[in-house]
Amino acid sequence: MTKEELLELLAKPEDERIEWTRAFDKADKIGQAICAFANDLSGSGEPGYLLLGVNKDGSIAGRKVDDPLLASLGGLKTDGNLLPPPSMAIDKISLPEGDVVAITVYPSRYPPIRYGGQAWIRVGPRKSVATEEDIRILQERRARYGIRDEELPCETARLSDLDLDLFRLAYLPKAVDARIAEEDDRPVPEQMAALKFFNPERNCPTNLGVLLFAKHPERFIPSAYVQYVKFAGDGVAGDILQETAFRGLLVRAVQELDVFVKTGPGASRPVPVSAMREEQRSRYPAWALRELVLNAIVHRDYFLGNAPTKFYEYSSGRIEIVNPGGLFGRARPDNFPRVNDYRNPLLAEAMKILGFVNKFSRGVSKVQDELAANGNPRATFDLNHRTEFRVTVLAAKRTSTIRDNSEDRNKVLEFVRNHPGVKRDTLSLELKIPLRTLARLLKDLGSVQGPIEYRGTNRSGGWYVRT
Repeated sequence: MTKEELLELLAKPEDERIEWTRAFDKADKIGQAICAFANDLSGSGEPGYLLLGVNKDGSIAGRKVDDPLLASLGGLKTDGNLLPPPSMAIDKISLPEGDVVAITVYPSRYPPIRYGGQAWIRVGPRKSVATEEDIRILQERRARYGIRDEELPCETARLSDLDLDLFRLAYLPKAVDARIAEEDDRPVPEQMAALKFFNPERNCPTNLGVLLFAKHPERFIPSAYVQYVKFAGDGVAGDILQETAFRGLLVRAVQELDVFVKTGPGASRPVPVSAMREEQRSRYPAWALRELVLNAIVHRDYFLGNAPTKFYEYSSGRIEIVNPGGLFGRARPDNFPRVNDYRNPLLAEAMKILGFVNKFSRGVSKVQDELAANGNPRATFDLNHRTEFRVTVLAAKRTSTIRDNSEDRNKVLEFVRNHPGVKRDTLSLELKIPLRTLARLLKDLGSVQGPIEYRGTNRSGGWYVRT
């Protein structure tokens, strides 16, 4: 956004497409406003504008905006509170009176968007919680854009094939605001239909409902499981040393995978790093493997043949994770992983709600950080196939070098001194220190007697030299 465009917006009163506030640190207020603009209840098809650093009378509040603050605002899209994540742009405009942050929010093709389990809408210059009628209108608009495979009815399944206790007791309280859930006395099929898990017209679960809640989803969607095989040597022609299939209820299968990775290929062992000290290391960092397998589960094409998600380990020191379905939507080989898109956005949303995914859009970069901290080469991605997505992870080198922590400590302390309020992600990016290593350094430097301290909330705080 240019200065001229900003001044043009400020010359208008607040309305259904413009809102301003002087606050930068009220995450819930900002998130609700973004949610309301993305839902675009009026159907204008035009973007909404949230202007931060502006007084109620339209004058500039005189605030200064630094890069850590901009980074924290950008995190609103990926922290998992806005589901499905809307499309938006964030611009900082510097004026003589002070800085303004303009958040441009584009109408979503998949409303209703929810923030913290509630759908918000614009009513003239104000925002409010969407009513049942508002949500119905938004759902009808979503249907006009076409239905994805995950939303289609699975006509061979019945409600009795689903684990309804999991839906009512584990999923629903996390997906919907508590006050709304308490007042919702509809039968379970109607509740599931509102969340795209059940098709009332066909009286059967959707594919999404089967994937998430079926006791045996592979009976209806044959590819809905993960196959682990360990081969001797460096190829599938080698002898099979171990084979395990993770089937059944998705929640249970993911939990079993988590335990398996931590005790199997990601198991740690003591490694000497000096004559007097050992560190726990593994051939493959467990968190990175788990993240890559979860990505395969969320992003794969479940209706491209009957092949499962493949999790293959080779005794020579290599792991391959392969899922059917190549890059999707806006994601292409020339922009991956900077740009991503969701083949199964509702499945991704549900995995976040169930607690299996922490944040969207940051998985690949954090995987690379975890691998580097463990001494592994960077993961490589084979993106040149339309029908599959393949990632390869090589084992850590037995003689991997250990970072000089004393040098890193000094670099962190100096950067914090020169950039008060800096966030951990910025430190990692600027100093090229993996997040896992940096977390240990900050825990040490930020101890009670340490030279630095964290001030503020998780969203808006940062690191400062202790005074």
